[in-house]
Amino acid sequence: MKKIWVLLGTAAIALSACSSSSSETSQSETTQTSDGVSLASDQEITLSTNNELATADSTLMQDIQTTTAGNQYFEGLFRLDEQNKAQPAGVNSYEVSDDGLTYTFNLRENAKWSNGDPVTANDYVYAWKKMVDPEYAAPYAYMFASIVNGEEITNGNLDVEELGVEAASDYQFVVNLTVPVSYFPEMLTNPYFFPQNQKFVENQGDIYGTTSENTVYNGPFELANWQGGSQEWDYIPNEDYWDAENVYLENIHVQVIKETSTAVNLFESGQLDNALLTGEYAKQFQTDERYIIEDVANTTSLEFNFENEYLSNDNLRVAITSVIDRETVTESLLGNGSRPANAFVPDNFVLDPTTEADYAEVQPDYQNYDLELAKSSLETAKEELGVDSLDFTILVDDTETNRQIAEYIQGTIMENLEGINIDIQAVPKNNRIAQANDGDFDLMISGWNAIIPDPINMLDKGDSSTTFNYGHFVNEEFDALLAQAEGENANNLEERFANLREAESIFMEEVGISPIFHSSEAFLWNPQIEGIVRNSVGSRYSFKNAYVVAE
Repeated sequence: MKKIWVLLGTAAIALSACSSSSSETSQSETTQTSDGVSLASDQEITLSTNNELATADSTLMQDIQTTTAGNQYFEGLFRLDEQNKAQPAGVNSYEVSDDGLTYTFNLRENAKWSNGDPVTANDYVYAWKKMVDPEYAAPYAYMFASIVNGEEITNGNLDVEELGVEAASDYQFVVNLTVPVSYFPEMLTNPYFFPQNQKFVENQGDIYGTTSENTVYNGPFELANWQGGSQEWDYIPNEDYWDAENVYLENIHVQVIKETSTAVNLFESGQLDNALLTGEYAKQFQTDERYIIEDVANTTSLEFNFENEYLSNDNLRVAITSVIDRETVTESLLGNGSRPANAFVPDNFVLDPTTEADYAEVQPDYQNYDLELAKSSLETAKEELGVDSLDFTILVDDTETNRQIAEYIQGTIMENLEGINIDIQAVPKNNRIAQANDGDFDLMISGWNAIIPDPINMLDKGDSSTTFNYGHFVNEEFDALLAQAEGENANNLEERFANLREAESIFMEEVGISPIFHSSEAFLWNPQIEGIVRNSVGSRYSFKNAYVVAE
């Protein structure tokens, strides 16, 4: 399957649960979970996050913060369990044809939108055709390339009505693929494949998804008290949700908190029951019983803008990537279990299907800390470019951790690469994404998070046809290898993975991007908060069945 990923800011979501809220709300009817766990009288929690929400429109979501939020108030055909496997959500049952090319989904007939309308097969047909419509220009339209006619429609060569989907009845949705996709159900857990209520969306027009009031929901919660740029918002139970009886939380309040110290202080004072830890805080609390580490299928990297006449020089990129000491970043700046990244596909992510070995463990260390190579490559670059000095700016999210990483890279470049001056531009994440989309950067620190367990989910970052290849890295052999892996070798796992390994070697040896670290996240967490589904791929969390246990 082509083009499947989610953009991730370097500092990920921090989840915070407050079991001692001042609210008087209580569970008057439900005192136990379906498994017999006794519930606390107060079922309100507080979450802290590093970044604002970009949109409430599922077709326009790009970053992991926004998609994780959307996972609370929208729902597609499937949800991920804690093993990152798809489990039925909006679908009651489904069948797959013997050739793997036709999926027939039988929808839940009791699923409703928050305005009371039924969720029907037409809601999926409408949303999916909207995604591939070139006039709409949805960021993830190319995720539909393996659906019959998806790529042709996106390229403007066929009408949207030719997409290989249909509503066979109100509650039967049929999808036709061009090639079998073994992880298709897992892919459908992402918001780009969620349904939309056509009548409501078209009635709202351009303002749909810009505030919580002009959006309609089919997930376990509704978004409330939000409009673009809000620093706080709420998730409240969706009374029309098909499984409402197993949704226990009465309110989830979310606050944007970008400083680790602030989150830790709130945690220690009892105002938050969870805090994301980095740097010295991650080291300080390692022996605390409330301390946990979560692996994330993410690689945070330094991106180069190849349209910059200087950064398109191979030796200059080699000089810059070779001057980055990745162990300094992971051990001194992060200290949260993240690992140095010498290749792009992360470890603890996917197994090679032919050997059962960790895909990343057998890949070479392509990019390494090497000051001698960095300095000699810089001198060669200067001669090739005919310059003695260069000025660049690093674009980065304005979170504490991102700024620290940018400052380290700024310092090591200016200390070791004579003649290069580096400035830092730290902006809110939404602004950073907008600038990236416009190609308005020299260097940029960003994270790339997988949404399905497959190396191509990461490597599509370098495909020349993708929207999220922000730096416009172009290599025809790289593109051809990915096309082989997705096409003629789709069912030949040994050849497919050989294609992917060769593609990664090109991406790394050409310094199409400079990986810095593979992410883990360290948290302080109140053990009273249970039932959260945590995922290393895709939307990071689901609070559908979360609850606060009685003391």
